[in-house]
Amino acid sequence: MTVITEYISTRQTFTRTHLLPHPTATMPMRACMLASGSALFCLWAAPALAETAPNAAYLHLPHTQPATQQSVPATASTTTPVAGTRITITPASATQPPQSGFWDNSRLLPPLTSRPEAYGQPQSLELKPLPTSLLHQGPWGVFNANTGAAAGFGTVGYYAVSRWAEDWSSLRDKRNRLDIMDSLKYIPFNTNGDIYLTLSGNFRQHNFYDQRAGFGATKKDPAYRNNYRWNVGADLHLGEHVRLYGELMSGQAAGVNYYGYAGGRWRSRLDAQQAFVEVRGRVLNATVGGMAGRMTFLDAPPYFTAGSVYPSIPYSWNGLRGYAFWKNFRIDGFYLTLTNNAPSAMFHDQVGWNSRLFGAYTSYAVPSFKFMGRNSQIFVDTFYLGTILSNSPLPSLGGGSIAGSTHRDTPGTRIWGNAGPLEFSVGAMWQGGEFRAAKSGPTRPVSAYAIDATLSWRFAKWPGHPAIGIQVDDVSGGNMHKGQTSSWGSFLSPFVPSAYYLDMSTYIGQSNIIDVGPIATIAPTPNTTLLLKVPAVWRNSREDAIYASGTAFYAYRPHGAYTATMPQASFTWRATRHITLSLDGEYIFASHSMIEAGASSGAFVQSNLELTF
Repeated sequence: MTVITEYISTRQTFTRTHLLPHPTATMPMRACMLASGSALFCLWAAPALAETAPNAAYLHLPHTQPATQQSVPATASTTTPVAGTRITITPASATQPPQSGFWDNSRLLPPLTSRPEAYGQPQSLELKPLPTSLLHQGPWGVFNANTGAAAGFGTVGYYAVSRWAEDWSSLRDKRNRLDIMDSLKYIPFNTNGDIYLTLSGNFRQHNFYDQRAGFGATKKDPAYRNNYRWNVGADLHLGEHVRLYGELMSGQAAGVNYYGYAGGRWRSRLDAQQAFVEVRGRVLNATVGGMAGRMTFLDAPPYFTAGSVYPSIPYSWNGLRGYAFWKNFRIDGFYLTLTNNAPSAMFHDQVGWNSRLFGAYTSYAVPSFKFMGRNSQIFVDTFYLGTILSNSPLPSLGGGSIAGSTHRDTPGTRIWGNAGPLEFSVGAMWQGGEFRAAKSGPTRPVSAYAIDATLSWRFAKWPGHPAIGIQVDDVSGGNMHKGQTSSWGSFLSPFVPSAYYLDMSTYIGQSNIIDVGPIATIAPTPNTTLLLKVPAVWRNSREDAIYASGTAFYAYRPHGAYTATMPQASFTWRATRHITLSLDGEYIFASHSMIEAGASSGAFVQSNLELTF
């Protein structure tokens, strides 16, 4: 779900040809760096004269004239943008922007939809024009709608989920700079300015309270956990066709009566999280590119994978990726293996072969239209996702498991976007393949499905611009009572769907469930947002287990299908461009049959701090 962020636009008398998108505004800032073992970055801003982008269509937002220039009437003309092409804009008359302080200057804060951690929230579109100074997106045309989730690189707002997806090239023009940290976002090495370096960094801390972790399955009552990570990245552009990206990351975890820190993704010494080369150019009237090396991957629906929010170290992949963007159509092909970060020594992560992800993803942007007075944009996605897992057990009767490996083939489709005030995402996937029991055991065919939908109505004229709707998911389950060679029907989402999609506590995963419940977002102030939802969850098949993730399930074997009701809320405050705080809360009301099987109800609370440059 998205939050509509208000801003006041100013017009200008500056005519220029530029690349999309083109930021606008300048604002001095003070910054301090506090170095510790986790390289904590603390930044704050001073009051300043502020400018905002003109109120142009969201695909072509021109540069704002400096406040010292005089206004001269002019006429406006635009050309239709295509991914990777230039446009020319002659804007209308300018007005002197008002002076504003820092803490109350919400116009210069990025929209909360561009918060990287929010990627996995139900995605809709925010078509209200936003200042390009608050969006650092690549040349993806219509696929940059909202904060760019449709482009396949995760959300790309002021900052991105994958930092290499940000484009700071417009800082060649110093009038586009907002704060002092922009000097680290564009460091030129030649006169033309097309050879330049972009630096990035992030410190993130999460604190967790689990009253009865995992329905009480962990036997840690209560558990207090905390984890933090820091990472630094360098993005070197060698002209418009070649760039190199590298990122170092380290994470730690601690707490009282904690659990679940094994495996290398909560505690990891400094290592290369990403390192790849990308080549890009124009072929057959499309922007075409290829990537090779270690990278993040988010070109899948957020209910299939969202890069993983909670462990200190998110997923990274090794392999090849190629993409092509036309005006209204894009395609992405990939073959990737999951990084093995289990080795504890520094710089010892490995190219793992035990987990693989491969396939192709396409997206067609339906021509934009007006409905009920609102700009509307719909995307139609079709895809194939293949997975191979060397360790993927199946549940068995009595609370045990059957060790083995699996190969899954998952074709699917997703239709999402907005038609006027209706914001929606409806997706369907079928999953085939096979499960092979360990030690040359029997092979079982797989036949499973998943249907996932969110629909909301945006009350744009109400205070807070609330969106109120419903979320429904139907994900198939298997049958433990069938024979060892029978078809297995449980859908597998092995790479951790977003915690914000269904269950913030991550006690329940996207396998063998039917859930339904109301969902709402509201913006109490321009730089805060509140997400509310109350899903009620059942098992799709009573003959299958209750899953915490695609490859982890509980020993509970209740008789009833009803599992739990989980009211939850998430409040986020973007204090500055560099500082974001949020608080999540949930109470898990376990069903009577779950409690009879040994489970229990309990609260989950999480606080989050993000420091980013």
